[in-house]
Amino acid sequence: MIDPAKIVEKAQKADIKDPWARREAWRKHPAFSKMSQLKGMFPGFGIASGLFAVYLAYDHFAKPKKH
Repeated sequence: MIDPAKIVEKAQKADIKDPWARREAWRKHPAFSKMSQLKGMFPGFGIASGLFAVYLAYDHFAKPKKH
């Protein structure tokens, strides 16, 4: 969970020579990393893939074959 107070606290503790660096500190938060964004891009994809594999196995092995 993103805690704005912690971000502000980190920004204030940092040795800031650039006046805009404190305003840009939120971009360094892990919630905005590329990997975090990729993980959230396809929610439920793993569950859907698993269920589809189970369906394919059922279709292949359990259903009677009709010619």
